[in-house]
Amino acid sequence: MSQIERRCPSCGALVTLDAEWCGQCLRTLREEPPSEPAPVRAAEAEPGERGGGPTWACPACEHENAISLDRCELCGTAFAQLFAEPERRVQISPSRAFGWSLALPGLGHWMAGRKLDGVARMVLFVWTFGTVITLLVSRRGGGFGSAGVLLAVFAVSAIAVYAVSAVDARRVAADEEPVVSSRTLLWASVVLVVVSVLLATLLALPAARGG
Repeated sequence: MSQIERRCPSCGALVTLDAEWCGQCLRTLREEPPSEPAPVRAAEAEPGERGGGPTWACPACEHENAISLDRCELCGTAFAQLFAEPERRVQISPSRAFGWSLALPGLGHWMAGRKLDGVARMVLFVWTFGTVITLLVSRRGGGFGSAGVLLAVFAVSAIAVYAVSAVDARRVAADEEPVVSSRTLLWASVVLVVVSVLLATLLALPAARGG
């Protein structure tokens, strides 16, 4: 009967059946139970994973959110903002923005990259200044009478839009907060519409009664 040989699994040297160490490479020959992999803790998770699942980083606050969420659970930023292209700011000197706004209110904002705000100021100025010109032409050769109040309201509004737009164009180009924000400008337009309608109605009532 042939004797069973035992060899070192590392170097292949012959060893005795009850040997615990290899005499050639000193490798241990004792059987060790296989070690189980340690669970990954949440703090040790790889970037882009949260609790073992994929995540997305909020572009506003950099909070890690589960991939199943449509909005950031911390600040509410939409997931779609990850794919939004950054706004390209147009570089223009404050003096040039001021000069463009003097040529036409809102044009300085347009040249500075604030196109929507610029269009809103253009429309408001053309409306108020156009109304003043219309009243002046229609009353040429005669008195304004009660229409003088309406003329004064629109004239003051046109001057205010012209002056404030020039100042705000300079401030916007210099990365400063405008004197009149877009929200304030919107509400001012609404108030002007309401006031003009009321004045026009009051001016038309005496003529209607006299007719």
